[in-house]
Amino acid sequence: MPETLTTLITFLGGGIIGAGIHYVSTARTAREKRHSDFVYEQLCKLYGPLYFLTSQNEKLLKLSNTILKAHTEHFSGNKWILDRSTQESLSKESKATIELSNEYIYQASNNNNMIVDILRDNYAFIDPDDIDILQDFVVDSLRMNKEIKEERLKEIPMEIYHALGDISYSKPEFLSGIKDKFNEKQGILKKYH
Repeated sequence: MPETLTTLITFLGGGIIGAGIHYVSTARTAREKRHSDFVYEQLCKLYGPLYFLTSQNEKLLKLSNTILKAHTEHFSGNKWILDRSTQESLSKESKATIELSNEYIYQASNNNNMIVDILRDNYAFIDPDDIDILQDFVVDSLRMNKEIKEERLKEIPMEIYHALGDISYSKPEFLSGIKDKFNEKQGILKKYH
């Protein structure tokens, strides 16, 4: 084979290999960019707002429970039953303390309604492994709004509610799952940037 032909084949072969390497590298970079953009959208539109509200709920529920525990310790026992004026005063204080605890529960309930809105508006960003736990949360939230808040349903026997199972403002596995996903998505973005 003439030397010119060998040089031409070597040159073209090197160019084709170089072009192939460039194409593979560009395709991988584009794929990583699309994935990074999708994870960013998930974090901004879904997992970030969910984490903000669920972590707030976790603290609100803990605060409410702390108030109720302090209420029990302060108002329990027979030490308050002797004097009528003391009973009336303590009854008002007891009621006010319980109402404060309930205010934090109401805020958690309002947060849950916002979480349901976020889930509805950004359903396409949910990771498949989160669908079941998020749907369970939505059902609990809907049940809370129907079974607890609506006066017309308060006449239903408690046995019916017990047959339906417990309702939770925020199940621990839901709270920890959102926190884990938030941290996972942040980790992915740090890897890309």
